[in-house]
Amino acid sequence: MTVINTNTAASVTANAMKSNVRGMEQTMERLSTGKRINSASDDAAGLGIETRMTSQVRGLQQASRNANDGIAMLQTADGAASEMNNMLQRMRELAVQAQTGTLGTVDIANLNQEFAALATEIDRIADDTTFNNKNILQSSQTINIAVGADQSDLIAVDMVDFNLAAGVAGSKETFTHTAINNAFVAAMNPSADDVQLTDHFGNQITLAQADVTAATTAAGLATLINDASGTFRLTASGSDSGGLVLTSDATGPGTQAATFTYTGTGTPALTEVAGVAGTPMGADLSNFKFAGTTDDVDTSGVLAKIDSAIKGIATARSGFGATINRLEYTVDNLNTTILNTQAAKSQIVDADYAAETTELARTQIISQASTAMLSQANQAAQSVLALLK
Repeated sequence: MTVINTNTAASVTANAMKSNVRGMEQTMERLSTGKRINSASDDAAGLGIETRMTSQVRGLQQASRNANDGIAMLQTADGAASEMNNMLQRMRELAVQAQTGTLGTVDIANLNQEFAALATEIDRIADDTTFNNKNILQSSQTINIAVGADQSDLIAVDMVDFNLAAGVAGSKETFTHTAINNAFVAAMNPSADDVQLTDHFGNQITLAQADVTAATTAAGLATLINDASGTFRLTASGSDSGGLVLTSDATGPGTQAATFTYTGTGTPALTEVAGVAGTPMGADLSNFKFAGTTDDVDTSGVLAKIDSAIKGIATARSGFGATINRLEYTVDNLNTTILNTQAAKSQIVDADYAAETTELARTQIISQASTAMLSQANQAAQSVLALLK
């Protein structure tokens, strides 16, 4: 049947053209971006998988950088420890030289001067060796290296205190005073001189008069101490029955007792009741002098302590080396996992250029054919006018 009002052939052809144009636009988008999935409508499930894989890959890439940072940190620590070992070897050489009977008092004093300077330099290196502004040899600490995409993927790196005069191995020191209970704290009325505490290393903090007055309990006073600004190597706890207890951070035996200075009602003093701390490498050489100088000390004792310190450094460096090797293998494994995950992600997301160029050629041919057929369909309706002549 020949009609004029409804050109079915043209409508069908136009719809086919629209569908083909959408397909051609999608193909051109894939070719221009290189991705098969450019929006959620392209592949909803594939987009979800790609998002999770992207999170995993980026997490693993950062983990690889973290592991490399850990390697660099340990190499920094090992380099400093190597120099310390060299200085200890020289100190041992000086100690052996000081034992000979051919040296006079002046000669031994000169040896001791170099010995003391080297001991001071070892402590300076321990105090000043940092990585990314973080001191890594000053105290015993555990540094966690994130080596995976998840929160639990950690490698713990145990660092030791390399100060000759500080302690690492051993129990924590505790200073306590049972008299500083709730009633005592509540009754405290500091004068203009605020409450001052000094730890066993001589570090001092000051508690403001108004804060002490507001503390009211032993636990409140302990919180005030822990929140105080400044260096203080004692952690406070308090209760009505046990009073105020200060516990060391286990980085050394210190050189003095902890004190609690309070000007006002009563003047309590903290006394050491427990605590035997060791030394980091089994040696405390800071106060040693050779025989024949002031505060004579048998050089054989010095040799034993130096040997212990050298052994301790060797043990620490072995730990550094083992962890460096572990982290290097971790980096290799992370890079392999990243590569495989990216390959799997590529199969889902990336466009197949061979298939897409073939599809583009097909849709272009169809588009040209559809245009021609639409023209033919439109002309067929006009041919009906010939019947009216």
